[in-house]
Amino acid sequence: MLRRWISMLMLAAVLVACGGDGTGGEEPTPTPPPAPTPTPDPDPTPEPVVTPEYFSTGFMKGSTMSFASFLESYGLQYLEQDKVTDPYLSMKNHGANIVRLQLNKEPFAQYEGQSITWADYGTVVKDAKRAAANRLDVLLTLKPDADSYTANGADHNLTPKAWQGLSDEALGEKLYEWIYETLVKLATQEQIYPRVVAVGNEVNIGFLKPSASAASDGTRTGKLLKMGFKAVRDYAKQYNPNVKTLLHIANPSKVYNYAKQIVAAGGSDFDLIGISWYPGTDIGHTNPYQSIQQLVSICKTDFNAPAVILETAHSFTTGNNAAGQWMGDWCSNAYNYPDWNDATNAVNYTPAKQRAWLKALAEEVKAGGGAGVITWGTESLSDVITNTTTGARKYGFYTYPAAWANGSTWENNSYWDFTNKNNLHEGIDWMLDIAE
Repeated sequence: MLRRWISMLMLAAVLVACGGDGTGGEEPTPTPPPAPTPTPDPDPTPEPVVTPEYFSTGFMKGSTMSFASFLESYGLQYLEQDKVTDPYLSMKNHGANIVRLQLNKEPFAQYEGQSITWADYGTVVKDAKRAAANRLDVLLTLKPDADSYTANGADHNLTPKAWQGLSDEALGEKLYEWIYETLVKLATQEQIYPRVVAVGNEVNIGFLKPSASAASDGTRTGKLLKMGFKAVRDYAKQYNPNVKTLLHIANPSKVYNYAKQIVAAGGSDFDLIGISWYPGTDIGHTNPYQSIQQLVSICKTDFNAPAVILETAHSFTTGNNAAGQWMGDWCSNAYNYPDWNDATNAVNYTPAKQRAWLKALAEEVKAGGGAGVITWGTESLSDVITNTTTGARKYGFYTYPAAWANGSTWENNSYWDFTNKNNLHEGIDWMLDIAE
């Protein structure tokens, strides 16, 4: 009897453990556990509001065009076959697919009573829309640094007044805000979407320096650029997902080591490396490699960043004209290449020589896996305006003011011939010679 009682107790225990009630009825349906609450993505990537299409995605060919509207505002005209022509249209018709514009955080101060507005927000908006109307993309240099001009010289790449005295961390935050807000404003208010954004201009020469005497600091610059590139990326998520970031370094001999410093300091989020290349003694850049092609190839393999020659030039004239030796506007020219070493060297300064040299450079860049060639200042004109009735000459405005003189310092490298009424010459056609 005891044994039977124990067996019955054991059977009841098993039924309870299995969910039964010991009565032989159906087992109740178990209640499912609550669904887990999904963990939110700490940094969700928003869907793009817009994905703009560029006019070209091939090899970039173009020029800065920052000076064109500014010069036109003074009454200068760009001609093609003796007819006044929109210089942006001339660029497009002669093979360009992109133009470079520069936007400054702090406007240039007036110089000798004249305003220098080519890098102001309103001018850049107008010029970017002018580029789009001619089916040209924009490479936009966002320059947070300030430049100071005096009668004795120029200081570049300084911290703007509004940011002076900030710690490097706070300065990085201000840089992020300015770049992000500027790009979003261009997108939402102006429908302007750059194909490439460069953070800073020739940053190895200096970037947001606290004083004119401060040395260029690659580690500090890299930390600041990290914030600048992040601002571009955050803007891109919603407004321009295919935009490229660009690191701009002057002088082929400085590219590798300075880019290494930038990367080591965290500023590695760049897609392209822009290079300023001015051979000759006037500016004095050197190329320690066998060729530009080799340098471009190294940029691609070591930094995963195709190179763009972002600034370069070749002089199309020595400045001679029927009136004798002059430089267009009595302003000393800043750059002459090849070097103006003797009178016989003038044979090297022709529109055809300019065209051939730029074509050969572009071929090297393409062969090395590079992404483009964009010349500097080739929209420059002499600042002389001649009254065709009286012969009176007017001059005295500025693009880059400096201590050496008023006027243009670059018209000897232009695609428009100041010795021939500012008519376009064949130097520009190197862009037709190079396929995208």
